[in-house]
Amino acid sequence: MPRFTPATPRSRRLGRELRKLREAKGMTGEAAAEIVRCSSSRISRIESGDIRPRVGDVMELLVAYGVKIDEEPGASLLEQARGLREDGWWQRLGGKYATYIAYETEAVELKNFEPMLVPGLLQTERYAREVNVIGREADPETVDERVTARLTRQEVLHRQPKPLRMHAILSEASLRTEVGGPEVLREQLDRLVTLSRLPNVTIQVLRFEAGAHLADSSGFALLTFDQDDPPLGYIETLAGELFLESPRDLARLAAAYDNLRTLAMSPAESVTFVKGLSEHGT
Repeated sequence: MPRFTPATPRSRRLGRELRKLREAKGMTGEAAAEIVRCSSSRISRIESGDIRPRVGDVMELLVAYGVKIDEEPGASLLEQARGLREDGWWQRLGGKYATYIAYETEAVELKNFEPMLVPGLLQTERYAREVNVIGREADPETVDERVTARLTRQEVLHRQPKPLRMHAILSEASLRTEVGGPEVLREQLDRLVTLSRLPNVTIQVLRFEAGAHLADSSGFALLTFDQDDPPLGYIETLAGELFLESPRDLARLAAAYDNLRTLAMSPAESVTFVKGLSEHGT
């Protein structure tokens, strides 16, 4: 298993706790590295969550910080380290997309705005397949892998005991764009109506009549997590993906989302609108 992997809320949580123990001991990263015989950059990467440390690594650090491994908090931190060694299904995807899925899998709430397409977590298999062949020269096997990954992601909406809470704002354009043709789109619209009945899924539609808004340049997502993990912003662009963590950036995304939610139709009106599009055509 690769040692350098996408940071996740769990790896960052473990890293934060190890950093607190080191600082409480009055020890620098360089001093800790010297004791456990590694580089200071490795200590930094463990504390940032960019390295999933082995249980033995964590044990050595705990001993260096004077923390007993058979008592709290040492025992819990070792258990966290054991959990990190379990590969997530998304690891085989590689790249930053795997990073986003890792965060999405551990999130408790997702706020998502999409200007042109239905969000991946709400897509049907046929719609997802069409999206994954747009503008790409991909062999059928690669397309199958992408579609399977997208459908696997959707399990977070049904996991127990705590399914992901999702609030999605869809532009009217995303509901009228005939991805795959009228039949595929109609099936997708019906899926949205079905998913809207889940207690953890809320869908709002932003009509054309709403006019200009604070997110007219791109879609984005806001993820929140349990415990002390900070929220995360995500924007996918043609040039790549952006992960936003600064309070200033997150505040701007939150303000934009609140603006969109105010401009959009209510959830009940939105479902009625989607039903109308499905029954009478777009």
